[in-house]
Amino acid sequence: MEKKHPNIRAVAFDYGGVLAYFITEESVNDMAHIAQVDFKSFNSALWKHRHELDSGEYDNNRYWNTVLDLCDSPVPREQSIIDTLVDMDIKGFSSMNQGMLCWADTLKEKGFRTIIISNMAESTYRTLMVEQEWMQHFDETVISGIIGINKPDSRIFKHALERMQLDAEEILFLDDLFHNVVGAKEAGLHALLFSDTQTLAEDLKTHYPNLPVEGLDCSPR
Repeated sequence: MEKKHPNIRAVAFDYGGVLAYFITEESVNDMAHIAQVDFKSFNSALWKHRHELDSGEYDNNRYWNTVLDLCDSPVPREQSIIDTLVDMDIKGFSSMNQGMLCWADTLKEKGFRTIIISNMAESTYRTLMVEQEWMQHFDETVISGIIGINKPDSRIFKHALERMQLDAEEILFLDDLFHNVVGAKEAGLHALLFSDTQTLAEDLKTHYPNLPVEGLDCSPR
């Protein structure tokens, strides 16, 4: 059994799949309808070059034109189509996990620090996160599209440590993707694979008992 770690001073959160629910198949299917292709073709194209969008290597126009080309979409490559897909994509990642936001608030109240570490295009971050009321729950944000480094690259975690001015072993990182959890651990952070708030509460009680669990049952979806 993993030993307990009472020295955690901060929690780092992924965005999509942790703080916000991951985009649904229904939403992706709606985008496929705009592209006039089947779901399978569009979904495959959607993720093939997401890394380049999230790192800032591709801007929105290049990324979405690439997606349309990869799925052999017959729609004209007009700016209005690109803008519609951008808006639908952002909306798909805008449904917040209220339990996680309540928990982040609890952490702040009890003296813990909080940070978001997310693979996300800078333009998406500006639209989706900046000036949102719930951002008050977080001390820092590290966005891959701003610094040009995606998870699980260890450099993004080192950047987060510099921002937080904490040692790696003082931070617990939560992500819904296994390879990002592995990357965080390789950078020296504690890390858990996130699935839902109930499982997180159980994991915290077992492995990180100095962290509170209050708030995790707030308004579940």
